[in-house]
Amino acid sequence: MELKQYYSLLGVDQNTDLETIKKAFRTQIALYHPDKNKSEGARARFDELVEAFDVLSNPKKRQRYDEMLKTAATNKPMVIEPKVEKEYKEWQKEAKKKSDTYWLKDLESLLLLELFFDVGFSGLLSGADDLFDGIGDSLGDIFDIF
Repeated sequence: MELKQYYSLLGVDQNTDLETIKKAFRTQIALYHPDKNKSEGARARFDELVEAFDVLSNPKKRQRYDEMLKTAATNKPMVIEPKVEKEYKEWQKEAKKKSDTYWLKDLESLLLLELFFDVGFSGLLSGADDLFDGIGDSLGDIFDIF
């Protein structure tokens, strides 16, 4: 089994930070999205880009992928343990599901979805503590009446 070169697909260096990976993904995905590209190979490239982003944007997957790359660089030909190969194939399945979903979205919605996960989701969670504190205070006042 040959590992895909995720960093090369996105056009980034292995030491690149997450923000740069996200920007590269948005740029590349816009080139191959069906709203912009109806060519024969666009779907295959789109799937590869989603797969690359899915792995490189997840810290645990990225760390494991980097370990796989390191092993591949030192072992020619590369022998992958069945457990590692299974994990890699599972990543590909997960990414394919995401890619199928992304492919059906219009480009603007897709880019907004990614932006939501970058900014909105973390903002949503950071505001939740204040919300729960406020609810707790209100409930405490109600129970104080009894």
